[in-house]
Amino acid sequence: MTEPRLPRPNPQVLFTELDDGTGVLLHLDTKFYFTLNAAAVIVWKSLAESIADPGVIAARITSLFRVDRETAARDVDSVLREMLEDGLVLPA
Repeated sequence: MTEPRLPRPNPQVLFTELDDGTGVLLHLDTKFYFTLNAAAVIVWKSLAESIADPGVIAARITSLFRVDRETAARDVDSVLREMLEDGLVLPA
């Protein structure tokens, strides 16, 4: 059985976590800023920790927020897709 692979953070992107749990990404190549809600911060930090299973990330989100596992899994997929489209992460 192969373990799922997730994208990895683009080294050209800087992350800052804010006091309220949200975050900001700055893409150094495009000079665009991106805001992250608290759940997206968990996704980003999980990728930075080399978590390779989207189910693990979804479990982290369900443990911290009032959301069911299915919704969290959909949100993780959506965030990853958007980060890939914006070049914030690189394909696995």
